[in-house]
Amino acid sequence: MTMSAKEAGRAFPGPVAVSGAAGRLGHLVVRRLHRTDEVLALDPRDFAARPADVTHHMTDLRRRATRDIFRRGLVGAAVHLGPFHSAGGEGKEQGFAAAALSFSRLLEYCDAYHVKKLVLLSSADVYGASATNPQFLSEEAPLLAADLSALRDVDMMAQSFFWKRPDIETVILRPCHIVGHVAGAMARYLRLAPVPVLLGYDPMIQLLHEEDAVRALRLALAPGVRGIFNVAGPPPMPLSRVLERLRRRVVRVPHVLASPVIKELGRIGKTALKPAYVSYIRYVCMVDDSRAREKLGYAPSRGFDETIAAVDLWE
Repeated sequence: MTMSAKEAGRAFPGPVAVSGAAGRLGHLVVRRLHRTDEVLALDPRDFAARPADVTHHMTDLRRRATRDIFRRGLVGAAVHLGPFHSAGGEGKEQGFAAAALSFSRLLEYCDAYHVKKLVLLSSADVYGASATNPQFLSEEAPLLAADLSALRDVDMMAQSFFWKRPDIETVILRPCHIVGHVAGAMARYLRLAPVPVLLGYDPMIQLLHEEDAVRALRLALAPGVRGIFNVAGPPPMPLSRVLERLRRRVVRVPHVLASPVIKELGRIGKTALKPAYVSYIRYVCMVDDSRAREKLGYAPSRGFDETIAAVDLWE
């Protein structure tokens, strides 16, 4: 039996609107949330595989039809799966500018129509991978991913909204690389055959099972939760060990040739990975998730072996 918001102890009285619900991660989010909450799916794409009790509004966030949904008081909380999570990998279906504009519209609706809770699924990629990074980055670290402008802009808009509307419980989740039935940049990179690696570089990386990402999101919907939280999975491992466990064949290239190699792989249909992500297989970009563990009660439920295996869940 589906619990009402009150029975589930939620801080909001109405349904949860999930923006980007028809994407791969969105499918999983909706399937998990509808067990305890009434869910409205917001996505201009087809969502025929949604649960029977989920209402799908096939509309873009920028359209008047979406504003009308919020104006009628149909939304108690909003979950936005971010430009990289909702549109498949890197916001390619919307375009970077459109992704930021769509989120700005969502913030307008939350502001104007008294939505009680807003959860943004951002990414730890906003910190940027750099030779000067500390081993683990806290939520206070600067957002230096200059080449990932849409993701960074959306995250920063959510931070501004946090201070503009302190009465709305705003949560920003910054998960490390999510793997599973998803199209994230690192997940797609790890599925390459062969996998290009950089001569002389073997950074430590963090992976997060898609189920743990959704679990963190559900915890973020709890009453009283607000703020920014890094989310990590099992302990990090060197990239070489991850590829070894996946039994991947690798091709070693100098880092100066990495961008042309990745572009060529994209041209022949092997990957859509952008050259901006070369730095993430060269330098470290790992996060400290102690705040999520302390404040959300979050801990990954999947160990290293199960998380690694999730890389190949893609179909």
